Amino acid sequence: MQRSDELSCQNTADRPLGNAQKLIDEAQKTEQLAQLSAEIEKLIDRVADDVREQRSEKEEQLASGFVIYLLRNADNTPIQTLPLRQIGIATNDISQTDGFSALKDFCERLSLQARVEDAVRPSREYLNPCLGIIVDGWP
Repeated sequence: MQRSDELSCQNTADRPLGNAQKLIDEAQKTEQLAQLSAEIEKLIDRVADDVREQRSEKEEQLASGFVIYLLRNADNTPIQTLPLRQIGIATNDISQTDGFSALKDFCERLSLQARVEDAVRPSREYLNPCLGIIVDGWP
């Protein structure tokens, strides 16, 4: 039978590894959110031109227009949402990044809206949904 002080030593010995893993996960999450934020911020330069182009093409349609921007990895493939969820990143986390805040503010100045969508399927070749930014709100 083990003494209680031996048990407490074993328990504290196990915790540093758990804490280290949490720190790694948190660091990975922070790094991924920073990358997503930077990618989203780059969209600001495109939004006004893309909306202007979409408006002129669809002047006669009554439904409101929208543009979907797929966020992409370094290898130019769409970012799939499942790996993001596995490291604890939700759409709310992305919506709170500086890059998304800047894009949202820019869109609001143009009387548009921006939102994060984690269920975009760009084509049948992608089994898992991908991460996108939707800008909409024009007639």
